[in-house]
Amino acid sequence: TAFSDKAVFLLLSQTLINAAISHEDENKSRARFKAQRAVKITSTRTKDILDKLMPPLVVEELRNIRPGAALPSHQYRHATIAQSDLCGFTKLASTKKPTEVVTFMGELFGAFDVLTDKWQVCKVETIGDAYIAGMAEKPLTRTNSPIAVVQFGLDMVRAVDVWARHLGVDVACRVGVHYGECIGGIVGNAMQRYHLFGNLLVVMDTLEATSVEGRVQVSTACKEEVERQLRDDPGASAERIIFVTRAGDELKTSKGEVHTFEEVGGTTYLIDSDQPLRR
Repeated sequence: TAFSDKAVFLLLSQTLINAAISHEDENKSRARFKAQRAVKITSTRTKDILDKLMPPLVVEELRNIRPGAALPSHQYRHATIAQSDLCGFTKLASTKKPTEVVTFMGELFGAFDVLTDKWQVCKVETIGDAYIAGMAEKPLTRTNSPIAVVQFGLDMVRAVDVWARHLGVDVACRVGVHYGECIGGIVGNAMQRYHLFGNLLVVMDTLEATSVEGRVQVSTACKEEVERQLRDDPGASAERIIFVTRAGDELKTSKGEVHTFEEVGGTTYLIDSDQPLRR
């Protein structure tokens, strides 16, 4: 009986020890799982942030360069870039609290971000209330479609109209689109971003500044490239695009600054469509 009691005691002791070890192992396993999950979430968030700060193909290129190697730069020969501006927003912002202004910009640029996904264009940067995005050959974007950038511009105008009507405010969007060559590269040290450089951006800025409120203005180069694409692929456009020649001998900004057509490569065109331009 004494032996049996001892055996039972030892068995119970061993069972308790095994249970304690198993419990500790389970806790360690759960801790490892949580740590691995946290690393995975952090890695995913980091990738998502990088993909928003830079073109995804450029991020892939960065991951593959050797330590100490020069950061990548690219020559684009077939870039179509759009820039938008919010007409009336500065006046509206002057009457609102800072938190309201930031909320407004978040709503508008958030809507534009959705459109970049829709049209597969690359968000290049924002400057104040200006939004710049476009397409070119790899690695800026995976595909290159000038007509997609023009339709992206039309949709930006429509998105701002919807937003402004919902809030009952007098804000509209104007857009300029240009086609040509530019250079892309990563600049900065602590806060690196992928930027585009070249005369294409200067012309695009002028096209936007001299566009009409609620309209998209394109250069001759952009018009010709869109027409070439549509000849090769008539189904490339989701809507019928019509190029309306700008009248007059010069272009003028809303502030009264005068530009010649020669500055933007010749005649410019406002985009009409078989779908409502403004909603």
